Amino acid sequence: MILKTPICTFDAKTGILCNMCENKLAAGQITNSDVEGSIVLTKLSLKNPEIDKMTLIASKEIDNEVILFFKSSDFRTIRSNTKLIDLIRQGFKKNIWLVESDSNDRRFLENLFYPIRIDNFNFIWLPDGHKLTRVVIDKKINSIEKITLERIKKISLSLKKIELVVDTE
Repeated sequence: MILKTPICTFDAKTGILCNMCENKLAAGQITNSDVEGSIVLTKLSLKNPEIDKMTLIASKEIDNEVILFFKSSDFRTIRSNTKLIDLIRQGFKKNIWLVESDSNDRRFLENLFYPIRIDNFNFIWLPDGHKLTRVVIDKKINSIEKITLERIKKISLSLKKIELVVDTE
């Protein structure tokens, strides 16, 4: 099997877009992040045949954070293999987040919070009709994780319009 990406295989290998992929980019069907993610993963697939069997659905970049959307079965394969995760991180040279492409809001947040477990997930409705999503995690947050939480909040707001409030038990 060959790695499937938002751009065609030839473009991902050469790094130059064909007319069809160029038109998709111009029309907004794919993004520059999709193109870059496809090229990086294709290069990595030459080093690791396991990546060559995967499907990258999309790639988004928010403030130098790369969010990779994989098919659910591929997501589980990557998540269960720390060497594969490390290889992908090294290939992107940026902070990466792995997400299942067809996940609901709760599963999307669980993907972002991993390995921290979400104990509770509910909504807070404000008097003005505004909705907040409250997650309760099962551990105390240290200073490094506070930075990560801010990143998670920014990613969830940008990609899924989920405004987060995070509490600990």
